[in-house]
Amino acid sequence: MSIFSMPKDEAKIRQIIEHIDYTSALDPFSTSKDVIDACQQVKKFGFATVCVYPTWVKLAKEHMAGSDKGILVTIGFPHGSTTTQAKCAEAKQALEDGATEIDMVINIARMFDGDYAYVEQDIAAVVACCKEYHVGVKVIIETGYLSDEQKVTAAKLALSAGAEYVKTCTGFGPGKATLHDILLLKDTVGNRAKVKASGGVASLEDQWAFLEAGASRVAGRGVILEQLKRIGFSV
Repeated sequence: MSIFSMPKDEAKIRQIIEHIDYTSALDPFSTSKDVIDACQQVKKFGFATVCVYPTWVKLAKEHMAGSDKGILVTIGFPHGSTTTQAKCAEAKQALEDGATEIDMVINIARMFDGDYAYVEQDIAAVVACCKEYHVGVKVIIETGYLSDEQKVTAAKLALSAGAEYVKTCTGFGPGKATLHDILLLKDTVGNRAKVKASGGVASLEDQWAFLEAGASRVAGRGVILEQLKRIGFSV
């Protein structure tokens, strides 16, 4: 469903843009050239962040020099089942290399095992590591694998562990961001944490609907860029 008319409502488009984490370089086959291109697009359009894998952080920092936009790095991606120590080491290295934001995946295997204490302490350890760098953590709960009850439980664990955000999906699992899940997560965390919509976000209309429902960040891939160009949006 279209939430607004494009390209006439330029103010709303600009409002969406400043909340987008641009994820085109998170394909497994993304090369250094793709990372550089993603950085250029973030600077050109004014997206909130460029999202990269840990191996590309230094390159992203080089090509985001002089910009006030962030460098978001994924940790424990995409299944979250590495050890807590490995996640902390990965996060610390990314922050040392120039990351300004961290998105980590919960330990999905432990979540399904019902070991909620482990899931919470896993998040809390990464949060504590990032806090030393004055950086918050977005926790990806992979909503596509979970029942509504499990989504609420995961969000509460993230909240208790000190996460800044609860995030829907990696984009590599079976689910995608839905309005139902954004409303559910927002109702669960209230104003104690923020919500990010990620996974299968296909249009500016989707992004606006998620922001209206309470999300503070939305993911955006190349299709969003194509839509902006198609409607003739000028930067």
